[in-house]
Amino acid sequence: MAEADDALGLPALILAADHRARGVATVEDYGIYTAAITAALPHVDGILASAQPLSDLRSTGALSARHRTYLSLNRTGLAGSAFELDDRLVASVERAGAEGWTGIKHMTRIDLDDPLTAPALELLGRVLEEASYAGLEALIECVGWKDGHMARNTDAIVHAAIIGHDLGAPLLKVPIPDEPSGPPRSHAVARVMASVGCPVLFLGGPVGEDSEAVIDEAADVMAGGGSGLAVGRAVIQHRDPAGMAARLAEVVRGR
Repeated sequence: MAEADDALGLPALILAADHRARGVATVEDYGIYTAAITAALPHVDGILASAQPLSDLRSTGALSARHRTYLSLNRTGLAGSAFELDDRLVASVERAGAEGWTGIKHMTRIDLDDPLTAPALELLGRVLEEASYAGLEALIECVGWKDGHMARNTDAIVHAAIIGHDLGAPLLKVPIPDEPSGPPRSHAVARVMASVGCPVLFLGGPVGEDSEAVIDEAADVMAGGGSGLAVGRAVIQHRDPAGMAARLAEVVRGR
């Protein structure tokens, strides 16, 4: 069980490694995938992942006592499927506690045009209650959803963040606002932060050709008062996962 005084230190850099279970095959070869994660882990504060990668990383000794570990709970909403918003549990809060993880990660998509959003919010409330009773950290990815895609405009991010926060999320994961780099993006981050009363980690996105663009995004997040980053593909699929993780860690930690 995670103790209250042993929670995630902020600002924080978390490695997001639960994409494959949702049908986003970031790296097809599992050995290459876990090797990339292992290379990045010394530079990050924790990892969120589905059951098998977390278990395998612990068995190989890649996880240290300082790492926060979040078991990803709901992955039935496969990317691009007709049932993407029907995102049910594939693991439980009880399992996370029994296996010794420090917390859980849960994703909730809010699509105002899809009635599946209502049961998704009900499920979020139940997961938050269970995590609280179990004394586990709850990292909640609460995002707006429109036409089958994550909404990255600032209004949608604020809308989803407020809902997740006011339902009781103690730690949020939201997209980086799709605004021009520099002050406009930093101001949008500041608006998100001001809308809630809990720490907010800002998520990355698909790997691109321009690593410097990822670094610039990270700098804007921190300049806007963000609590840190939860980055996956930009690190795991990078030609140098350790180097990319180290660079992001320097930005997050103000070095």
